[in-house]
Order: sequence, then C-alpha cells, then structure tokens
Amino acid sequence: MTSRLRPTLFLECARETTIRMSDDSQALRIFTWIVPRVNSTALTKCVGFVEDTVVWMEPYMTCHLNDTFYNPEWRKGDPLAEKMRKDVDSNLKDPEIMKMFESGMAKAAQHDNLFPQENFTQQWVKEKLEDSEPGKKFIFIKDQSEAISDHLERLPENVPTRHTFLIRHPREVYTSWKNMATSALHPRDPLPWDECHAANDMYHMAVPEFYQTQYRLWKHVKKHIDHEAIVIDGHDLASNPDVILPKLFEKLGIPFKESYLEWSGDPELVYSTWKGSPVLVIFPSYSDITSRAVHCTKFEAPKNPRGVSKPEWEITNELKEYIEGAMPFYEEMYAERLT
Repeated sequence: MTSRLRPTLFLECARETTIRMSDDSQALRIFTWIVPRVNSTALTKCVGFVEDTVVWMEPYMTCHLNDTFYNPEWRKGDPLAEKMRKDVDSNLKDPEIMKMFESGMAKAAQHDNLFPQENFTQQWVKEKLEDSEPGKKFIFIKDQSEAISDHLERLPENVPTRHTFLIRHPREVYTSWKNMATSALHPRDPLPWDECHAANDMYHMAVPEFYQTQYRLWKHVKKHIDHEAIVIDGHDLASNPDVILPKLFEKLGIPFKESYLEWSGDPELVYSTWKGSPVLVIFPSYSDITSRAVHCTKFEAPKNPRGVSKPEWEITNELKEYIEGAMPFYEEMYAERLT
C-alpha cells in the first residue's frame, strides 16, 4: 500500500503555535489525540461527567471523512476507493440499514449540540473550538491523530490548550481494528477474518501508519505547542483508573472526584451533550462492535495482559507487518507515559 504520510509533514507547518494562557476566564481546551481502538470513548464518557465541561467528539475526523469517505472525487479510479464506494452504496439500498440511519438522523434533529455533516471543514472546526463557552471551564476534544496531521494550521489559536496522547499496544489495536473492519462496511454480512484486510477494507484511513502519524504529531506538539504533553496508555488506564485518572486530572488542573470513576450508561446523555456530527456521536451506539463503549459505565479492566490479543484473532500477514512497524514508535511513547 502506498504511503500517504509526507515525511516532512510537521516541518512544513508554516508557523509555530504556542500555548496562550493569557485569559484565565477562557475554558481550557484539552485535546486527546488517539489511534483507533485505545479505550478513548470510555475516557471521553468519563470526562463528559466532569463539572463545567464540554465534549467534542472527533470534529477533525469528521472533516477527514468528508475529505475521503464521503468525497466522490477522492482517489477516483483507485480500485480500493471504488470498492469502498460500492460497499457504501450497497448499504444505502438496505432497508434495515436505512431505517437505522433515518432513526439516528431524527434523533439528531432533536439536539442543537449536533451539527450537519456538511458543516465540517477544518476551518469551521477551528473557529468552533475558538468560540467562547460561557460558564465552562474545560473543552475536551477527542480526535484521531491522522485527522489533524495535514492541517496543523487549523488548530485553534489564542485560547488556552493542553494536549494528551492516548496509546495502546499495537497488537491490541490492530487486531481490534481488524475485528471492527470485518463488519464496518458489511454490517449485515461481516467478512470472514481471513478475507478481511485491515487496511484495504478501511481504505479511507492510513492504517499502516497509525503509530508513525501519532508519534510525529506528539513530537511536534512537544516541541512547538505543549512542552508538557501527556502520554497515557489505554491498557494502564483501563487496568488502574483509580491511579491514572487522578494523576491525569492533576496535570490538567481538573479537580478529581471519586464519582468520576463511574458514570451513567444512558446513551441519551451522550446524544444530548457531546458536540459533533451524528455520524460519530449517535451512530457508533448502533454498532455491535462500538456500542459497548457508548453504553459503558466505568473503565473495564482488560482480560489479557498488555500486548496480548484474543487468541481467536489470528495475526495475519498484514497485521504482522503493521504491528512490527508500529512498535518502535509505540515503545518510545510508552516509555514516557503517565504512571
């Protein structure tokens, strides 16, 4: 698969961004940059119950979807891109899937915290994240590292920000990702494990480069934006939330309460409070694979040790390649994680 990551990506950013904390009345923007499948939705649910906090659910990723997945001109003629579009078109002709879609959109229409998918451009998100939030102390933004990597100039300016990075062992991430990929575009008839390709069947994401992209973003942020950027391992967080969460909150200036270790599982609280598009706020709760996180009520301890995946998730050739390629980037970040 051809690399989509430009080697000089972060060096090409036209200007340095700095943390500006001049106005204490402004809410602190807290970015959590992720690769997929790192227990990030559970963390987002937890933070969503912190007093005086606004949550944004992957606004830059929503832009990325508009640029790729929903863009009929993106990689037009590329066999894998055309196959992706064909799968999407097939889903749109399925009565049950369309019924679910219409139900979700009707629900979205009831909430002014949700915005039309077409609104989402990187500039629009930048301006939204620069907007004031009267009465709020924190604005928590969970987003994909890949989604911002080519758009660093669209990060908010002249507002206080902090940056955290959520990581997880590549073996756990890539096997979980492939499990999701089997049914992401085939919800009614999931692909067999050995027929699904972790990258080619989710072509709008640069799957082989998840960790390289996050690593370079982390390096850039530490040098130019937030010298005290925090790294958290998702396995650590899920295993010992009573240890990791208070330390994380202390570093971010969030008063910690024991009650933050458990929360309501009612998805309506997500639908009615999280800001974003219906595609990433509402529809994940309709999927068997992603709904568990939306309905969770606490961090669930992993059943396997770090770096061990489910035995039924065979390490296929592409998974082996991606895991081995990711390990150097993961290990350097892991060495600097919050403990």
